Amino acid sequence: MTDADSPDTPETRATPTQRDGAEVLQRVRTMFLGIATRRALIEYLLSVAAVMFLLTMIAYTIDLARIFPDIRWQSTYQETALPSVLLPYLLQRGVDIVTRMLPVAMFFGPFLAEIGRRLRLETVILATAGAGPGHRLAALLWLALILGGIYTGLEARWRPAAIQAQVETGLGDYAERYDDRWLEGRWVVNGDVAMRADLRRGSQPEMRNLLVFNGIGAAELASVVGAERAVPTDTPDVWRLEDVTEWTPETGSTLRTARTSEAPLLLTSAQLTHYGIAPYVLSTADLRTLARAPTETHYLPGIRTALWQRRLAIFLPGTVAFLAVAFATLGFDGRRILYPRLIGLAAAGYILTVSLKVFWALGQQGTVAPSTAVATALAVPLVIGTVAFVRQL
Repeated sequence: MTDADSPDTPETRATPTQRDGAEVLQRVRTMFLGIATRRALIEYLLSVAAVMFLLTMIAYTIDLARIFPDIRWQSTYQETALPSVLLPYLLQRGVDIVTRMLPVAMFFGPFLAEIGRRLRLETVILATAGAGPGHRLAALLWLALILGGIYTGLEARWRPAAIQAQVETGLGDYAERYDDRWLEGRWVVNGDVAMRADLRRGSQPEMRNLLVFNGIGAAELASVVGAERAVPTDTPDVWRLEDVTEWTPETGSTLRTARTSEAPLLLTSAQLTHYGIAPYVLSTADLRTLARAPTETHYLPGIRTALWQRRLAIFLPGTVAFLAVAFATLGFDGRRILYPRLIGLAAAGYILTVSLKVFWALGQQGTVAPSTAVATALAVPLVIGTVAFVRQL
């Protein structure tokens, strides 16, 4: 057949450049939507779910062994069926457990799944057929997007809401630590000012038996202000003081200055509302309010670190999964399984995953800038995983 007799189709009319572009597009589509990618993604998801289920059941067993008598007592006291108290608690507690354990599941899930795929020769067959590492990376990208979105929701919205609900029910460790009881004899120090008071956090913050020491950095105190009670005003850092007394070096005695007065203190009403509560328990809106407070406390680095954790939470699952798959590929020499190496890689991966909290702690303590601490926690496993992955190419 001559060129004149050839059928006139889009393929024959396309230029070589257009055909090359179409081929590249088809390869990219196959890489991200092909059967091999979908199969790998499903195996990763199932493995993560299996590991997460195991970890959650272990955590439930430990937790219920201690808290179940309180659940049964509350059911009896409220004259309600036991499941009506137990099931909400399990749901609230489960959200917190999943959030805490998901990074560990994100390592061991893909790690075990990749080992299984290698033992079934899936990756070997794909490599022999000419499939490069792009299919594996595409599956990891889908996994990162799916679980990154879930983890962001857990960190920023669902866990704070679940913990708040648990506090309101009065069950569990969070209810014991974060209820609205009075905290006696607490100190707050900022610069050359120190404050001691009994504090009540919660929706109606209040202070009593207040003492404010001014000039603690000097050889002699500038003044000591006392108040029987302090309640918030419309201005965040200004409080209404009742039964105020003041001591100064000039008078050398205690003077009653006013029945009531208004003065700024080291805590705002929002800071007292959430005083002593771990930042990860608070909602994102509350964290932003505390980060903008006109007065600073030693909790501020922890608040900023929690905000950065939520901003970058979407990248955490994908980073850990990439490290897991890269480590799993190092445990084989051809078709030979290197069991000691796999065990060592599993231990190393677990240590790296848990060490994320070490970097976060550095940010919470103010040792490192919060943004640097959170970014470094992600960069370290990503760099190590990249090195391990490149070695297999």
